[in-house]
Amino acid sequence: MFLKRHIPLLIVVVIGLLTLFGNFIENEGVQDFVNNDATQWFDIIASFAIFLGSLNMLKLQMLKIIRKQENWQYSLLAVLGFAFAIFAGFFYRGANYIVVSDVNESNLAPIAEMLIEETQLENPTTVKNNIRDAKDGYEIPKIFMTQSGAESFMKKLDKFEVNSELKAKKWGAHLQTKGSLFHWIFNNIFTPLSSTMFALLAFFVASASYRAFRIRNFEATLLLVAGIILMLGRVPVGELIPWWVTAVLIVFGIGAISAPWIKDKKIIFGLITGGIVVFLGIGIFLNWNHSPPQILLIPVIQDWIFDYPTTAGSRALMIGIALGIVATSFRIIVGIERSFLGE
Repeated sequence: MFLKRHIPLLIVVVIGLLTLFGNFIENEGVQDFVNNDATQWFDIIASFAIFLGSLNMLKLQMLKIIRKQENWQYSLLAVLGFAFAIFAGFFYRGANYIVVSDVNESNLAPIAEMLIEETQLENPTTVKNNIRDAKDGYEIPKIFMTQSGAESFMKKLDKFEVNSELKAKKWGAHLQTKGSLFHWIFNNIFTPLSSTMFALLAFFVASASYRAFRIRNFEATLLLVAGIILMLGRVPVGELIPWWVTAVLIVFGIGAISAPWIKDKKIIFGLITGGIVVFLGIGIFLNWNHSPPQILLIPVIQDWIFDYPTTAGSRALMIGIALGIVATSFRIIVGIERSFLGE
C-alpha cells in the first residue's frame, strides 16, 4: 500500500509544487529543471504511454480476432497495418540514394538528360552545374525504396564511366525523406484514409446540426441563423447572393424574434410582409442593386460574426478551460485528486 499509493502521491506533490513555484524562483538550477528536465521527463513518460497504448490496442484486436467476434476482419486489417508501419519505421529504411563522382566534362550533358528523364528535373543547365560543382560527389535527387531498384539505376550510369556509390538515409531521417517506404505509407495510405474519415465526418456533423439547429426557442433560432450565415459566407456562392435575399432573411429573423411576444399571427404576417415591402422599396429607390450596403452582404456579416461574437465565445471557453485546469492541477498537487493512482 505504501509503495503503490503514498510514494507515487508524494512524487506528484513534490514535483508539482517544485514546477509551480519554480516559475517564481530566480535560481538557475531550478529554472533549468522547470524549463528542460521536467518537460523531458514528460516526453519520456508520454513515449512509454504511447508504447503501452499500442500494446493494449494489439491485445484488444488480437483477442477479437482469436474469438472471431463481430467484424473481426477489420481487427485483422488493423493489426497488419500496425505491423507494416512498425516494419517500415524501425526495421526497413527504404530510403536508398546514389552519389556519383568523377564525371567527365563530355558526359555531363548526357547524364543530365538521363537524370531529367528519370527524376523529372526541369533545368538541364542547373543539373550540369550541380554535378560539376559537387566536390564530394553529386547526390541524385531520387530515393529508391529497394536496393535492387537503386542498383538497376546504377547500371544505367555505368555506360558514362562514372563512379557511383549506393547509400541510405540515416535512421530517423528516413521517416521524413520523400520517396522512402514510410513516407509512401504516410502519403498514400494514411493521408487518404484520414481524408476519407473527415469526409464521412461531414455527414455526421450535418446530421447533428440538423438535430441541434431545429427551431425550438430563441437560442436555437439564433444558432440556426448564425450557422447558415457562416456556412454561406465561407463558400463562393455566398458572394452571389443578392442584397434583397439578405434583407428578406433579416425581416424573417425579426419576425421570429418578435413571435413569442406577439400572439396574433395576422399581426406577425402583416409586420413581415410590410417589412419586406419597405426594405425592397428602399433598396430600389436607393439603387442598392449596384451599391448595396455592407450590412446586406453575406460575406461581410459572416466576417463580423466570426470576428466578434465567435471570438468572444471562444475566449470565454478558453478562460473556463484554464480555470478548470488550474483547479484540477491544484487538486492533484495537494493530493485531493487521486484518479491517476486508480482510486
